Amino acid sequence: MEWLFNHPDDSGEDTTPATSGGEIATTTTTPTGVPGLKGVPAKYKLMAFISHKGPSVHSGHYVAHIRKGVQDEWVLFNDEKVVKANAESVKDLKRLAYLYFFERI
Repeated sequence: MEWLFNHPDDSGEDTTPATSGGEIATTTTTPTGVPGLKGVPAKYKLMAFISHKGPSVHSGHYVAHIRKGVQDEWVLFNDEKVVKANAESVKDLKRLAYLYFFERI
């Protein structure tokens, strides 16, 4: 994500020049200042997830659970209602979420 925000004008298309024979020309220079950490394995913590509440894909709505603070407290954002989420709700909906947000730790 950091790379995306630091390179807003990059379309993502490969701009490597091709040779006359259709082969891709390579260069021997290495990029400097490439963002990111070299340590592996990387560790991440789930910070939020979005899931669907309802009987089917044709009815119901989407809700967001967001981690609050350093404890395992979750807040449920459900339209105009914002409440502390119970552990059972988090456990059930986390398994079936559509979108997950992680933070590298």
